Amino acid sequence: MTKNRVTRREFMQASIAGLSFMYLPGIGRLNARPFGFTHYGETYGRLCYNENPLGPSPLAIEAMQEATQRAHRYPDWFNGSLENRIASLHDMNANNICAGTGATEIIRLIADAFLSAGDEMITANPTYAQMASEATANGATVVHVPVGADYVIDLDAIVKAINGRTRLISLVNPNNPQATVIRKQAMERFMYSLPSQIVVVVDEAYHNYVQTSDYESCIRYIDEGLPVIVVRTFSKIYGLAGARIGYSVASGQFTAQIGSSQNFGMVSNVSQAAAQAALDDEQHVINTVTLNNQAKEILIAGFESLELEYIPSETNFMMFNTGTSGSMVASRLAAKGYQVRVGWGMPQHIRVSTGTIEEMEGFIEALGEILRQGYDGETPPTFGLNHIYPNPFSAQCTIRISTMGNEKVSLTIYDTVGRKVQTLANDVLEPGVHHINWDGKDVHGRRVASGVYIINLMQGEFATSGRITLVR
Repeated sequence: MTKNRVTRREFMQASIAGLSFMYLPGIGRLNARPFGFTHYGETYGRLCYNENPLGPSPLAIEAMQEATQRAHRYPDWFNGSLENRIASLHDMNANNICAGTGATEIIRLIADAFLSAGDEMITANPTYAQMASEATANGATVVHVPVGADYVIDLDAIVKAINGRTRLISLVNPNNPQATVIRKQAMERFMYSLPSQIVVVVDEAYHNYVQTSDYESCIRYIDEGLPVIVVRTFSKIYGLAGARIGYSVASGQFTAQIGSSQNFGMVSNVSQAAAQAALDDEQHVINTVTLNNQAKEILIAGFESLELEYIPSETNFMMFNTGTSGSMVASRLAAKGYQVRVGWGMPQHIRVSTGTIEEMEGFIEALGEILRQGYDGETPPTFGLNHIYPNPFSAQCTIRISTMGNEKVSLTIYDTVGRKVQTLANDVLEPGVHHINWDGKDVHGRRVASGVYIINLMQGEFATSGRITLVR
């Protein structure tokens, strides 16, 4: 692997202690907590979800408090006021916006609107996996195109993967987990080269964190009449992950299709009030970006001092190469009170979210201690759909999976047109290897017909799928 340790700025070649002066003006040092998590909900050291360490805007908090007095009333059924406010932000019309319960719901609605059995969707690998999971659930085939050697989504390779069944291309820009962006000219060439019948979905969850000038939102292509859908969220820059608000920006025709299967009244009046107030607090956005840049400087200086390769980040998280087992290091970091992410077919890498100044300094200190201790051959748990046997089967098969962490695990069987057949697991499983049986029956206990079925495994933001053949 080629080392990638370049940065946008000249960073000081000092130790982490030398960065202790870097505090966000007006905020100061936040109180640190000891290592470990004493109860559910304690968040010091939770560097695995790319959350905003500043929390919501004070204006959003005030709006939520006021809205709780109307909790006995149903919300604006179709988010009309919120969608109007978002439309104004983007200089669009309200019929170009569909708001929902987080980008999670919006991505599902897009998949339901544009993908069905026999279709193909192209996406990068690694990338945020939800759209691929939703496509699989709808019976579509997902084509994964590896990112380039520079960790940037390879648009030329995606174009080469297009065929007559391609209906949708899913991009995450900036990408997750590598935190890289597609450059403006590359995106422009890509958009103008595509067949008109292909819908391009661009997830811009981390748009507000980007610092390079060689990037722009893909909302411009909607204005130009191209078949583009942009997904945004209030979870990151606005600090409203728990309020669950996201939205799409698209043509009026596409927006109507996206919203056609949405249940009404899904976004609470508390969340709608928070989102509208958050859009009015530009200073909170500035404070968030400022703290994020300071946190990344601490991480970068720490990686430099530990002589670790890292991927320059345009988001509120970074990936770095541990030089050993990423899972092992992540497991030991968790024991010290710092939760991070591993996976994506990058076994030596860890993804760490930016946090408070104290969290960043403590994280680097803990990381250094772990790396100095070395690797003793322990095998930490990983995530994956490992084996299905026998396959094909007639009476019963065994599905071997491996899980990690303490997030809920979902193992679901679908038919090839995307209908759910059976849920085999939907619970928090102990980290490690599990063997789960399927007897070829649906949720009602009825024997299903011979054919090919899709197995979908999800845990947190990780997802994978496989195929199994039932022969009666």
